[in-house]
Amino acid sequence: MNTTIHRITKMENILDELTLVVEKSDKAMDELADSLKDLKTLKKYYESQYMKDVMADKRNEVPQDLKRGVLSEDAVHTLLTDLVELSDKMEKLSKKIR
Repeated sequence: MNTTIHRITKMENILDELTLVVEKSDKAMDELADSLKDLKTLKKYYESQYMKDVMADKRNEVPQDLKRGVLSEDAVHTLLTDLVELSDKMEKLSKKIR
């Protein structure tokens, strides 16, 4: 009887933990989906206005105390690479879940 109680308790804990993980993951997926419009805007910026802003920064037309990580090629490249890697990870995970 003790083994049964232990097993049920263990499985109940796993169920509770997985339920929380799924809830958090679902929220994160919703946030990511909602941010795709912003991603599109950022990509469009890099295709059109980015170089003009970089040149303005090089001419010291941009205040030095202004946060301007967006003018760094590395920051956006890293973000886009991370998104592709995340997408691949989600695809692999999806296959394991099913």
